[in-house]
Amino acid sequence: MPAPVAARCLEIFAAARGEPGAFLRLDPGRLRFSLGTSLADFAVPVQVAADASGIVRAAAMELALLLASHHRGHLAADDLDRLILRDDYAHLPPLPPPAALARGGVDLRSAVQLGPDLHPSLTGPVVGAWLGRGGRGHSLVALWIELLRQAFAEMARARGQEETPLLVAHALSAVTAAAAEPLREVLPSPPLDRQLRSASLCGLWLAGRTGLQRAFREQGRGASDPLLQRAEAAHSPALILGGRAGALQGGAALYGLELIAGVPRADDLVARLCAGGSAAEAEAEVHAAVRNEPDLSRRAEQAAAAVRLRELVAQGLRAGEGAGLEATLAPLRTVFHGPGTFQAALADDASRKVLLRTLQAASPRGAIEPLERAAEAVRAWRQKEPGAAVGLTREEARTAYASAASALIADLAVGRLVLSARRAFSFRTGREAEGGTDAEWEGGRLYRLSARGGPILRQREERRTGHLFADVKDFTRRTALLGEASMADFLRREFYGPILTAAKEYFGGMVHLADRGGVALNNLLGDAVSFSGRIDVLVSLAKVVRAHLASYGVRLSRELSSEAVGRQLAAIEEAQEAALSEARAARAREEALLTAEPPGTPGQAEAQARLHRARVEEARLAAERERTLARARGEALEAGAFISFGPEPLVVVIEDEVFGKNRVAIAEKINESARGTARAPSARRRADAALERERARRGSPSLPHAWSVFVGQPLRVEVPPSAEDAALQNWRAGDRVQAMRQLSGPIRAALSSAAGGEGEPQGDIYNGGAALSEEALEAFLLEVQKSREVRRVTLRPEDVPEPLRARWFFGDEPQELVACGQGLRVLELFRRVGRASFKGLGGVVVWELCSEDGGPGALALELGAGWLRR
Repeated sequence: MPAPVAARCLEIFAAARGEPGAFLRLDPGRLRFSLGTSLADFAVPVQVAADASGIVRAAAMELALLLASHHRGHLAADDLDRLILRDDYAHLPPLPPPAALARGGVDLRSAVQLGPDLHPSLTGPVVGAWLGRGGRGHSLVALWIELLRQAFAEMARARGQEETPLLVAHALSAVTAAAAEPLREVLPSPPLDRQLRSASLCGLWLAGRTGLQRAFREQGRGASDPLLQRAEAAHSPALILGGRAGALQGGAALYGLELIAGVPRADDLVARLCAGGSAAEAEAEVHAAVRNEPDLSRRAEQAAAAVRLRELVAQGLRAGEGAGLEATLAPLRTVFHGPGTFQAALADDASRKVLLRTLQAASPRGAIEPLERAAEAVRAWRQKEPGAAVGLTREEARTAYASAASALIADLAVGRLVLSARRAFSFRTGREAEGGTDAEWEGGRLYRLSARGGPILRQREERRTGHLFADVKDFTRRTALLGEASMADFLRREFYGPILTAAKEYFGGMVHLADRGGVALNNLLGDAVSFSGRIDVLVSLAKVVRAHLASYGVRLSRELSSEAVGRQLAAIEEAQEAALSEARAARAREEALLTAEPPGTPGQAEAQARLHRARVEEARLAAERERTLARARGEALEAGAFISFGPEPLVVVIEDEVFGKNRVAIAEKINESARGTARAPSARRRADAALERERARRGSPSLPHAWSVFVGQPLRVEVPPSAEDAALQNWRAGDRVQAMRQLSGPIRAALSSAAGGEGEPQGDIYNGGAALSEEALEAFLLEVQKSREVRRVTLRPEDVPEPLRARWFFGDEPQELVACGQGLRVLELFRRVGRASFKGLGGVVVWELCSEDGGPGALALELGAGWLRR
């Protein structure tokens, strides 16, 4: 009959064997929150808060200190002095007497009884002091219970969709396994460190198991509950001990006996179990290997016999303590529980004689019957057949060892499944996102396990904010014309500098936007800038940016119109044109010389080379002329700005030892705002055609658009490949009528689709000013409703005063406007432009944030008071 822990390990493996891949794997579809763009990179962000991980570490340190103090007689003087000088040594809980342990609760009594079976050094008094009130093990068990209670509550609210207790078991078990590293500070020197480390880890596993079983018992879930089986699997003892090496070394007897002989071909057997093999087959292979190797067999039989002898000594110690013989039993208890001392006492004849005298002294004149039987077994112990001394045949001893080994193999196989599932956990440190783990947890993007209580995963409260994107138009062409240095200085002076200066007036000084206040800089790109913040602030910032660009254009135009600058420009243009004319003449001469040379002669080859050089020089001078004139005249800065509204950005912090600390803001609406600054010529073709008609009607060839943002799409005809091929074949054959007929169907479909549209411009966007989405507009109106009068106006062409129509073209269709003002003054004017199609984002209704100058400014000044009086 296997030991209770071994039997449970085999039971859990049997449950996992049916579907090993799915037994412990977290299903993304059932989790309330997860990361990843596919199943391949699926991740669950988890944090075990500092208070919770501190409880685990403190419990581990205290248990190691308790064990070292309890077994101080085996420690070297230097080790004992070092431990005594520690501050926490003085605060160790006192070891309770056996009577106090008997009065403990059911969970404490169970743990006290199980402790010595897990590891001989993990005595009942040590377990009782550590897990009892005042011990840090008690706090560790309470942490497991409280977090699992919260997990069950959240699982219930999710209607059982998410198995939150399994997630908690994974996370706490991972932190428990990590607590092995700090134990080095309090462990004695080798070889005792290995024994006490193993005992400490067995105690940590025991505390987690106690909390698990208590929490599930409160929920009315028994040992056969599948979720409990999976949670216990996540808290695999083999993983806590550090894998196969940790389970085989250090004196642990978790699986029924100390596996001092090792496990032959353990890795192969574990791999076969993970692939669907059975624990019974593994046990049979271990049994066969033990039978066929004499040295392995001897050590395996000794381990099995030692367990049977331990049982007799343990019975005798309990009987003697019940009879009040604690002082008499003290020497035997030291050998029985000492780190590695009992196995050492059975190693050779001399050691067994010492053990025999110790047993006889503990039971004078055979007063304690189990100890008398133990003494007889030690007296009859034979190195070649130790099992016979305790009533075991060699075959029975080998079978007992193989059974314990198979339980370890099964537990290791489950441990591999646990580690595979745990790869999906992304344990957060707080450096991954701006604002740290608090911001991620508050945003509902992090499972947090904390001793302070509160939800493990907060319900996500989507905070919405504005996103402003502004970029320079024709950045690549301008850089080629002006040069990198000139363009960089140009952007610094006239784009980045003024925009950042304006934005600083609204900066709230926060690290992230959790307070929804102010404005924050997301990214500075080569030709663009992105902000997020309050929608009313971003609208004000967009107005400032637009006003600055307009004033720069006016200033540049005024400076260029001066007589002195005009003369300089004329001289530069004349000099550049003269150089270019000379290069053209040289190229023409070389072309004439080439035609005079007979084909295929050396003279023709030389003439071709001279002509090539002349053409290259002409091209160089033409490019130089464009660059020089552009730099001399100055390039008016053209930029587009677009405001979106939606969830606040997630700011990811990337730290690198070479490239330093970098931050990247990620939000869908940032992408939308960037798409909204496009300047597609196709979007304004219809508006430009209407403008040309108006110019011709008025005889005013320089009449400008009043508006700066347009949405439109030329008629597009999608021709199926079959119709295209047929039309081309007919055309090439000369049957052009039939070719046109082949295209009539697609053309008819395109016309029908366009004619049946929504009656407003659709397609690409041309943003030569400032615009925002309808979602952003509505958010702005809601934000300023207490400080603004809002009027929705339909502006017909005939409503525009004639003096304004003579100066700007306001379109030949009615315009839908929104005017915001105070008193009789319009502060913001918005115009509905149309529905733009943004790649990857779908259709977005666009409104222009109209200029306070030019046609819109004059219109608001002329008609605004009347609008606001309504």
